[in-house]
Amino acid sequence: MAEDWIKMRTDLYRDPKVCVIADLLMKPDSDLARYVNQHCQCDMTVTRNVMRNVTVGALVAVWGVMRMRGKRINDDLVCRGVTIGVIDDIADVPGFGAAMESVGWAEERAEGLVFPRFFEDYNVDPEASAKEKNAERQRRFRERQKASSGDFEGEESNVTSDVTVTSQSNHREEKRREEKKETKTYTSVPDVAFEKFWETWPNTDRKAAKAKCREKWIKSGFEVKAEEIISHVTTMKAINKSWKEGFEPAPLTYLNQRRWEDGTAASVPEARFEN
Repeated sequence: MAEDWIKMRTDLYRDPKVCVIADLLMKPDSDLARYVNQHCQCDMTVTRNVMRNVTVGALVAVWGVMRMRGKRINDDLVCRGVTIGVIDDIADVPGFGAAMESVGWAEERAEGLVFPRFFEDYNVDPEASAKEKNAERQRRFRERQKASSGDFEGEESNVTSDVTVTSQSNHREEKRREEKKETKTYTSVPDVAFEKFWETWPNTDRKAAKAKCREKWIKSGFEVKAEEIISHVTTMKAINKSWKEGFEPAPLTYLNQRRWEDGTAASVPEARFEN
């Protein structure tokens, strides 16, 4: 849930105010020192670094509870009807509220306990309008777009012109894609190229094993030579005596032996036509 979350600075441990709070808590006459002396019957002995870590942990507890129970007024967090002493109870550290007040992180006022600039310095309001956030993102996006398009300071942008130019550009791009699609030949698609080859092949009893021919065609990438192959088949049908008499090779043999590379001789030795 949004109210269960608070943002903490990674450098909080080294914040000067954290150091001051730690020093105040370590003083021999501090509320914490008196508490330890009274309940433990000994003097408080703790290093400054340890006390700074204690301070950070206590701040997380106090800010977390107050963030959930308080109310945002401008950038301040206000918890009505609460006194500084309540901070000690939340942090489990005597004198912690007074220490926070001494550095300006908490104030006891008539309306209750106030954490000045809480949302500006440490947190965000989960109830902030999503519309405002989106508007800010859109504003930054428009600024980036304007900068990338080479606009100069003082130059007015014509929105209608921009829309028209963009529309025309998109139209030209779509037209080019359509033209490219229309002019695309069968040589760029393996299955289409093979079907053209198969259609061109003589319709004789030797025209068989279409599936194996397609597999050989695609595996060997013959679509890049489709025009050369189909042109060779067409020529052989027209001028080669053996092909005219129905003694053309089986299409699978033709592809396996790359017969189109033999040229278009008027006759081909019959032994070449055996499967």
